[in-house]
Amino acid sequence: MDLGIKGKLAVVTGGSRGLGFASALELAREGARLLLFSRNREALESARERILSEAPRTEVHVVEGDLRRKDDIEKLFREADFLGGADILVYSTGGPKPGRFFDLEADDWDEAYRLIAFSSVWTARLAARQMMRKKWGRIIFIGSVTLLRPWRELALSNIMRMPIVGLTRTLALELAPYNITVNAVLPSLILTDRVKQLAERKALEEGISFEEALKKLAARIPLGRPGKPEELAAVVAFLASEQASFITGALIPVDGGASIKD
Repeated sequence: MDLGIKGKLAVVTGGSRGLGFASALELAREGARLLLFSRNREALESARERILSEAPRTEVHVVEGDLRRKDDIEKLFREADFLGGADILVYSTGGPKPGRFFDLEADDWDEAYRLIAFSSVWTARLAARQMMRKKWGRIIFIGSVTLLRPWRELALSNIMRMPIVGLTRTLALELAPYNITVNAVLPSLILTDRVKQLAERKALEEGISFEEALKKLAARIPLGRPGKPEELAAVVAFLASEQASFITGALIPVDGGASIKD
């Protein structure tokens, strides 16, 4: 299937690893040009090389910066503007510190606010301005299934990702006249470094092996296994496509059934 995004500029935050990288790679395979954003220059260059090895005909540009800093987000979209303006935004960021509600201190809440609530709003705002000029765009937030079914040990994620729900639905309404769709995908247990960190934490707390801890986490998934990053990336690529032009304001679980588990 031709997704109709060849030559489109996809801005991918958190694009050097995890779900951001997997999404960027899938978009590159479909012919999109990429602008990757991450805090680590070395990781960005490595991601660029890996993508070009699989999709050598695409363009991969990188910007080093921190989503918690307004100046860095503005720098990202100045580069996007120089490249012709963002057509697609894939917003991905690392998860906040794990822990239960009373394990967390004031600094943890401040950090999570900057990392998720602030950054998602400001990134979407600047991307949307460029898309509005083109009368076409796709904004895709990578959130978490905790927006539908909270996890006890992820209090910050349960709470601080909530603005993504309001942002997705508000922008879907405001940007519809410009032919811009706005959606969120909500992964559960996808086998990334973040999930490995959660499994390691659980193994340490319960005195069990990493494999046992991962199996316990996967018990929440009706399909009985963690997801693969490429399974999430396929949904992101479809939402970025012409074929998804009538989908907006949606919160789409990519969770193996975790959000409906009894």
